[in-house]
Amino acid sequence: MALNADAKPDTVPAMVLDRIAAHGTETILREKYRGIWKAVTWAELGARMREVGLGLMALGFRPGDIACVLADTRLEWAYVDLGILGVGGVSGGLDPADSAEQIGEALHQADCRLLFVENDEQLDKVLLVRDRCPALQRIIIFDMKGLRDFADPLCESFEAFVARGGDYDRTHSGDWGAGIAAVGTGQPSVLLFPHGGETGKGRVLTHGDVRHLIANARSLLAPRAGDERLALLPMCHVMERVFGLYLALDARVVSNYLENPDTVTENLQELQPTILGTDRQIWEGLHARATNAAAGATRMQRLMYRAAVAIGERGGLQAGLARLCVLRAVRRELGLSRLRHAYIGAASLPPNIERWATALGITIQQIDGQATKGIAVDARYRALIEEAYGT
Repeated sequence: MALNADAKPDTVPAMVLDRIAAHGTETILREKYRGIWKAVTWAELGARMREVGLGLMALGFRPGDIACVLADTRLEWAYVDLGILGVGGVSGGLDPADSAEQIGEALHQADCRLLFVENDEQLDKVLLVRDRCPALQRIIIFDMKGLRDFADPLCESFEAFVARGGDYDRTHSGDWGAGIAAVGTGQPSVLLFPHGGETGKGRVLTHGDVRHLIANARSLLAPRAGDERLALLPMCHVMERVFGLYLALDARVVSNYLENPDTVTENLQELQPTILGTDRQIWEGLHARATNAAAGATRMQRLMYRAAVAIGERGGLQAGLARLCVLRAVRRELGLSRLRHAYIGAASLPPNIERWATALGITIQQIDGQATKGIAVDARYRALIEEAYGT
């Protein structure tokens, strides 16, 4: 699956194949399953990506066709997204919090051909509105729990979808890697749907646009190979897909996927990530945890914590001592002991939380419209990207 040695990986799937060739046995993703972190190497990622691509081709999916995902952030989301891009398709993400009406409108406006859904809850919403989506030909379900007796000619499990791709692979010859290399930078790749109750067809980023965003993100955040991140934001938004997954793949940062979204606190403590991209709610929760812990501590501990925070906010040598003697333990308890880069893409943090993070020695960077500078693309969707970044 390696690219030609002289080829430049100007698309995300081409970049992934380039990394596979150079770092095949290196871990790039992890998923927590039944309490245990399971590692995924570059080679395994390529195999999953290929399975999805073959499944799509078996269903007659062609370059330029649109496939969407309606699911919380999970490992299969990444596999499907990359598989869609690898066969020249356009990948769109629907917000799992959307209503059936919003989902139906989005699918109809986008002329979505294939839809991947997480579970029975999301499937129920789609079934209510599928008669309004004439282009929709297939619904693929990740989690079949509660659907054992469900039968519908339009729907199938993810396992059945992958198996069809395997059959297709045995009866059709062709170099899948060469197909990825043929995807051009000017071709459409990522579909961004309107959000916040808005309607419309959404906006499409080309492969070249996405690579430009990745390059800008890399210069802003300076990730290093071997860094660790938690995938906490919705994959349907540009912050998690581009500044999260795609940037991590480009920089060889390990992305970690939670088993349950309610276990953020425990997983932060366990992983102690070096990069944290999230929303203001996570930081508000971390600040509340530290404040509540201090309130329940001894009088001397409360005084030491408050004094250390006040000193840390002012900066200088004394701040360094306060962090070393007191606040280092706070960072470790919160899961932030190794954190080098923190960023958010939604509304700005409240000033008191920014000051508190500064006291801990953490600068939280807000990603905004500066990330889109220099993209020679239609201004109609530049505004959408900037809105997604919270400007």
